[in-house]
Amino acid sequence: MTTIERSDQLALAGLAAALVLAGGAAIRAGRTPGPLPVSGPSAPAQISVHVVGEVTWPGMYVLPAGARLQDAILAAHGPTLIADLRRVNLAAQLRDGDRVVVPRIIQPTYPFALARRPEARPEAPPPEGERASTMNVNTATAADLERLPGIGPVLARRIVEHREARGLFRRLDDLLEVQGIGPKLFRRLEPLLRLE
Repeated sequence: MTTIERSDQLALAGLAAALVLAGGAAIRAGRTPGPLPVSGPSAPAQISVHVVGEVTWPGMYVLPAGARLQDAILAAHGPTLIADLRRVNLAAQLRDGDRVVVPRIIQPTYPFALARRPEARPEAPPPEGERASTMNVNTATAADLERLPGIGPVLARRIVEHREARGLFRRLDDLLEVQGIGPKLFRRLEPLLRLE
């Protein structure tokens, strides 16, 4: 049996005392030392926004953090023909949970509604501002018609085919004869269309 020298004995005693003190401090703190957190690469942050109003496909969209209002409108497949983008700040930065409302162009109402006009008299052309915000259903291409809310490629093609087979539309409600256009969709389209 080897004899341990006095200096080695003192070193071992000091080490044992240090371990006892460290253990006692940990017990007094009421917790044991846990593993250190290791951070890895974090995923890019995303936000969810609700886009409503005059956009082609209203709904909820997930965008990258730091997205602007214009990004939300583009995610909703762009504005409709009657969207008033002058009344929104396209550069506004969005936050998670924001609700984006794209307003409609406010059209003036005319107090002198022609309620008693004779049927034989031709209809007056719409004012210039209203004319610019409406689409001529008799000259619009299928691509033009797809820009209207609720009109996809199939329905746009049916409108053009109906016009080519039966001639120009004489009244806007002639659109109800096109397969796929019901009263609800017609009411939505009527303020956006004109005949000449």
